[in-house]
Amino acid sequence: MPAASPSARLAGHSTSRLALRLLVVGVAVASLAPLARFAASWAEYAGTVGGPLSETPPRGYTGVRWTDARVGDADRTVVAADVFPGSPADDAGVRAGDRLVAVDAEPVRTAADAEARTERAAQTVQSLRVERDGRARTLDVPVAHYPTFLDPRSRLLWAGAGWAFGVVAFLHLLALVTVWPLARRRGRAQRAAALIAAGLVWVGGNLLRIAWVTAEGAPGVGRTAAVFDVLTLVALAGWVVFPPLLLRQVVLDWRTARQAVGGLINAAFVAPAVYGTLLVVALVRGHVGPLTPDALVAPVLFYVCLTVAAATGLMLARTHSRDDDDAAPAPLWYRLAGVGVLGAVLGGAAFAWQAAPATEADATAAWIVTSLQLVSLLPVVLVSLATLRYGRFDAVLLRGTAYALALGVVFATVAGAASVVRLVAPGRLGPTALGLFVVAILVVAERAAPMLRQRFARTFESDRDRARRRLDAFGERIRSLVDPAALAAAAAQAVGDAFVPRSAVVFLRAGLGGPDERWASATYRPEPPHFTAADLDRVWDRIRDGGRVWSASDELGEADLPGADAERLRAVGVSLAVPITTGDDPKGATHHAAGLIALGPTTRRRAVYTTDDVERLRLLGAQLALAVERLALIERETTLVRQTAEAELVALRAQINPHFLFNALNTVAALIAEQPDRAEATVESLAGLFRDVLTASGRPDVPLRDELRLVTRYLDVEQARFGDALRVEVETEPETLDRPVPAFAVQTLVENAVKHG
Repeated sequence: MPAASPSARLAGHSTSRLALRLLVVGVAVASLAPLARFAASWAEYAGTVGGPLSETPPRGYTGVRWTDARVGDADRTVVAADVFPGSPADDAGVRAGDRLVAVDAEPVRTAADAEARTERAAQTVQSLRVERDGRARTLDVPVAHYPTFLDPRSRLLWAGAGWAFGVVAFLHLLALVTVWPLARRRGRAQRAAALIAAGLVWVGGNLLRIAWVTAEGAPGVGRTAAVFDVLTLVALAGWVVFPPLLLRQVVLDWRTARQAVGGLINAAFVAPAVYGTLLVVALVRGHVGPLTPDALVAPVLFYVCLTVAAATGLMLARTHSRDDDDAAPAPLWYRLAGVGVLGAVLGGAAFAWQAAPATEADATAAWIVTSLQLVSLLPVVLVSLATLRYGRFDAVLLRGTAYALALGVVFATVAGAASVVRLVAPGRLGPTALGLFVVAILVVAERAAPMLRQRFARTFESDRDRARRRLDAFGERIRSLVDPAALAAAAAQAVGDAFVPRSAVVFLRAGLGGPDERWASATYRPEPPHFTAADLDRVWDRIRDGGRVWSASDELGEADLPGADAERLRAVGVSLAVPITTGDDPKGATHHAAGLIALGPTTRRRAVYTTDDVERLRLLGAQLALAVERLALIERETTLVRQTAEAELVALRAQINPHFLFNALNTVAALIAEQPDRAEATVESLAGLFRDVLTASGRPDVPLRDELRLVTRYLDVEQARFGDALRVEVETEPETLDRPVPAFAVQTLVENAVKHG
C-alpha cells in the first residue's frame, strides 16, 4: 500500500487538531445543557402561568421506609418496612412492622402518601398514629433534612456505599502518599497529585458523611446540620473539580492533544465553576431559585459523566496513536478498563439527562447514582498509573493492605469472641474478661508477627526486595576493596545484578584531593552508544552541585540540565544518573563529590526506576563515597610514608658523605709517604665512589650490579684504612645482578657492619 503523501498527512493532522479542540469546547458547553433545560422550563412555566416559579420546599427525612401491605383478604394498610438505625423515627420509637394509621390526625391510605407527607415536612414534627401488637400509639417524630446526595433508606445500599467509598478512599490515600514525594518537582507528578487529592476529597468526604449520619442520624438543625453541610461542601468540591483536572491531565500528557488544545483546556473549568457556585448557594440558602440541592444531582452527574467520558476517550485514543513519541504501549487490561469506563459514563450521562431533576426518587436510581460516582473515579487511577509507577505504590499498597487486614482480623476476633461468649453465657462477659481477652490477643500477635512477617517476605519477595538484598551484600564487603578500579568494577556488577539495567557505568574519583586525581570507571553490560568520561565531564558540574539526581523522567529528576546536555544523556542511553557525594555539607560542595552512577533503561518487563530505587542508589553512593575517601586517605598515607622514608634516606646520605670523606682523606694522607701506589689507588676508588653516589642520588632504585660496584669501591677505601683488620667476602647469584634495589640500601648495611663489626 503506498505511503500517504506529506500533504495528506498534514491535512489529517490538521483535522485531528480541530477535532480535539471541538471536543474540549463541546464538552464544556454541553455540560451546562441541563441548566439550560431548567431555564427553558422555568421560562415556559412563567409564560404559561403568568408568574414566577415558586420555591421547592426542602426534602424531609424521618428514616422510615413505608410499604403497602394487606391485612386479611381485603384491607390495605401502610406498614413500616424498615427503620434506619439512629434516624429521627428510630429515636422516637417507631419500629419495623408498625402499622401507620394517620399523620397529624389525617388518615393515610398508601405508602406513597406517607412518603410525600414526610418529604414536604422538613424541620417540623409529625404526629404519627401507629398500631403495634393490636395497641394504638401516638409518636412525635421530628422531620430532618434529607442527607444531600446520600440515600439512607436502603440498608444494603447504605452498607455497600460505605464499604465501597471506604475502599476507594483507602486506595486514593495510598496513591496520594505514593505520589506526594514525586510532586516536589514541577510537571506531571504535581498534576497527578492534585487529581488524586480531588478524588480523595470527594470519596473521603462522602465516607465521612456516611459515618456522620450513621453515628449522629440525619442532619436536623443546629450543630449537627452545620457539620453535615460543611462535610457536604467539602465532598462536592472534590466531585466538581476532579473531572476537569482529569481531562487536563490527559490532554497535557498527550503531546498531540497538548499542542492542539493549548489554552482552550481552561474552558473545561467553566462548568465546575458554575455548578460549584450553584451548589454552595443551594446548600447555604436551602435552594437556588426554585431548586433544592437534591435537584442538582442529575445536572452535576451529567457534567461529571460527560467530562470523564471525554477524558477516557482521549486516553484510549492515545493508546492507539502513533504520532506521539511519549506514548508507551498500553496493556490489554488497561484498554479494556478504559472501554468499560467509557461505556458506563456515557450510559450515566444518558441516565442523568433522562432522570433530571430528581435522581434519588427511588432506590434503583440511588443505586445507579452511587455506582456512577464510583466508576467515574476509575480513570483517576488509570491516568495516574503512569506517575504512580515511579513511586512506591506497590509497597505502600502491600503494607497498607497488610495493616488493614491485621486490624480487621483483630476486630473480627474480638467482636466474634464477645458475641460467642454473650450467646453461650449471657451476662458473663464483663469489662475485666474482655480486657484479659484483648491482652491475650495482643500477646499472641506480638509472638506471631515476626514469624508471619518473615514468611510473608520470603513468599512475596519482589524485585526491589532482591535488589535491596544484593546491595546490602555488596555493602558488607565494600571495605575489603582497596583499589579504586576494583571498587568501581564491583560496584558496577552489584548495581547491574540489583537493577538489571540495559547498561550501567560507575565513575569513581581516584586519588581524591590529590595531585593525581583521576576517574576510575567500570561498566556493566556496555551497549553502544556509551556514556564516557567526556560525557561525564560535560554535565558533571551541574549534577554534582547539591547531589541532585538526573532522570529522563520528570517524576524522578532533580537536576536541571540545559536541553542539549539532557538530550545528550538520553542519546547515550542514560535513564538515571545518581551522583556519589559525601560529607556533612548538605549542599554537596564540590570537594564532597566522589563519582557518578549512570544507568540505562531497566530490562524488566514494563518496569521503571522508582523513588525506592533512587534512595537505594543514594545509599550506595554514600557508601562508595566513604570508600573513595578511605582509599584516598590510604593512598595519601602511603605517599607520606614513602616520602618520609625517602627524606630519611636523603638525610642519611647527607650524613654519610662528610664523615666518610674526612676519614678517607686522612687515610690517603698517611699512605702518600709510605705507600704512594696504594694512596693513588685509594684516591681512584674514592673518586669512582663519589661518581657512583652522584649518579644514584636522583634515583630511588638502582640495579644490584651498580649497588655492588659502589659497595666494592667503598670497601676498597675502608680496606686501605683498616688493613688486614677488615676481611670481606662477596657472594652473589648471577640472576640477581639486574634486579632493582633501593639506592644505597646495601651500602648502608655494609657501612653499619664496618662501623659496628
